[in-house]
Amino acid sequence: MLATPGQKVREVDTDSEPTFGGLLRLYRVSAFLTQEDLANRTGLTPQAIGLLERGERRRPHAYTVQKLAEALGLEGQNLAEFKSAARRQVASRATAEPFRHNLPAILTPLVGREHEVMTVVDLLARDEVRLLTLTGPGGVGKTRLAVEAAGRSREKFVDGVAFVPLSYLRDVAMIPSALARALGIGEKAGRPLVETLKDQLKNRRMLVVLDNFEHLLDAVPLAADLVGACPGLTVLVTSRAPLRLTSEYQFPLAPLPATEPASASASVSARPAAMELFCQRARAVAPAFELTDANMVTISEICQRLDGLPLAIELAAARVKLFPPRALLDRLDHRLQVLAGGARDLPERQRTLRDAIAWSYDLLSEDEQVLFRRLSVFAGGCTLEAVEIVCGTEDRALNILETLASLVDNSLLVSGSEASSDPEDGEPRFTMLETIREYATERLGSDGEAGEIQRAHALHYLALAEATQPEAIAQTQQEWWWTRLEEEHDNLRAALRWAVQNREVEIGARFGTMLWRFWATHHPGEGRRWLEAILAMGEPKDKPAHGGTEEAGLPERNWAFLQLVSGMLAARHGDYDHAAAQYEESLALYHHLGHGKGTHGPLRELGAVAYLQGDYERAALLSEQALAVARESGSVFGASLAVCNLADALRVQRGISNAPEVCWKRAWPR
Repeated sequence: MLATPGQKVREVDTDSEPTFGGLLRLYRVSAFLTQEDLANRTGLTPQAIGLLERGERRRPHAYTVQKLAEALGLEGQNLAEFKSAARRQVASRATAEPFRHNLPAILTPLVGREHEVMTVVDLLARDEVRLLTLTGPGGVGKTRLAVEAAGRSREKFVDGVAFVPLSYLRDVAMIPSALARALGIGEKAGRPLVETLKDQLKNRRMLVVLDNFEHLLDAVPLAADLVGACPGLTVLVTSRAPLRLTSEYQFPLAPLPATEPASASASVSARPAAMELFCQRARAVAPAFELTDANMVTISEICQRLDGLPLAIELAAARVKLFPPRALLDRLDHRLQVLAGGARDLPERQRTLRDAIAWSYDLLSEDEQVLFRRLSVFAGGCTLEAVEIVCGTEDRALNILETLASLVDNSLLVSGSEASSDPEDGEPRFTMLETIREYATERLGSDGEAGEIQRAHALHYLALAEATQPEAIAQTQQEWWWTRLEEEHDNLRAALRWAVQNREVEIGARFGTMLWRFWATHHPGEGRRWLEAILAMGEPKDKPAHGGTEEAGLPERNWAFLQLVSGMLAARHGDYDHAAAQYEESLALYHHLGHGKGTHGPLRELGAVAYLQGDYERAALLSEQALAVARESGSVFGASLAVCNLADALRVQRGISNAPEVCWKRAWPR
């Protein structure tokens, strides 16, 4: 029996209290409304109404509940029961699964953004807002605002709030890996990582913050795909440009107000936000600094000349321990005049924030400038030891620690509290804001030292990779070293990218030889792409490295080995035809080199592919050949594996159905 909004609706199931979704549907049908009708009355979407009725949107916000009740005309006991069901659902869900988050810790107060934060929090609370993009120029504070708003929204997202930094990525294909890492989701063999992400997220009520998306706009379809496939997922993006999707809500973030205050004695809340930010940061480096009637107008002018951009203001405030406000303004005014005479077709961030960074750079000592430029080669941060090895050269005696401390003081470098993989070391990591790092990279290139420093960077991280090899470490240390590799993964990527782009075949191949175990275990999809990129550079030759020195070059049999492990990663993803082609290349090269022992690996893996493709006769033949090679070369491990593979092939070939399959779970070569 249907009831009008003024009548009491009885529970259909007398053994349990009514669900919110069930009541919503019952009241809607009783009012002779379709989901589209109710959506039009409330400002929600029909999809959101459907999710609520089916119980898939399990945490309705109080604002949504109120709008639905008003649209349905609920009163008295019906209204009380409706709201009670919503609260009951929220409490049950929250008790069952307490929310989690990985938001970065913020140690400084957010200045002048309370209204913007509350607006974003309100938008995130609306069921129809599934994709929200914070836009604005570089340095305007998009990340800081996103973290604050996400932190205040945690209660709504019972399955967690995930923060995914993207500023260090340069390849769109790496975004799924970054998402998986932040969410603690592992790859599954033979299945695209994007599909795994969808499976894991489709039933979660989560907020994912994608930070610094503007240089990865080719990945916009991926963001749209995730939002469409996961009804409980909300995505908050920070980007200098909107994603331009039909489902996107945009929130442009303007610079801080920088108007002149009525007086220096005005309350903190009455001061313009830009000036208050300047004063707070100035006191952090010069505790005696005070806003007075004498310097009030000057400081207001500094903030206005910097367009109210928070990063530029912080850079300026860091110099009050060197210059009084008037001297600071004079220098800043000079730099802005130079910038105003530049090309008009430069983007806005290069005509404002770029100048603030250049001004800060010009105030550094010569040694500080050298180190600042060289630090741009690091991606994802670096340790003091890495800086000393990569940036300290024989032709220049840099005091690395003192100069690093100076760059931190000048707000050009951040000293993070993140410890190294050994908690007893407590080794700090140093990072650059991405906009500052871009500027430092340009200066490194213009001063002609990029090649030398990039090579030093690549060789340092190659040495790190070499230190993780089984022959160099105890078995008990393997996990510790792989944690180090994960910690330095962005630097390893940067070094490899440089090697591939500059066709440094030997360095690239050595990276592949050293990292394949790490990739196979932790990042098989990414490892496959790197190995294919390395192999695409072309085979190295047996000749001295670096222009005729006595150091031996990379042996060609290492190239054959890279073909082998590249094929194994392809097979792990189900690409058996490509894997077989790689194994054939490896086998042919081993034969060409007369390295009979090496043929065991490709023969064994060709047999594996034949088995997996149902060609058991060929699998048995190849396993017999691999066994013969292993016995001849005295490889006990190789022989035992070949025997297992042969046994499995013969078992299936001869119809022995009750024997277990024992060896076609791939074993990595040794």
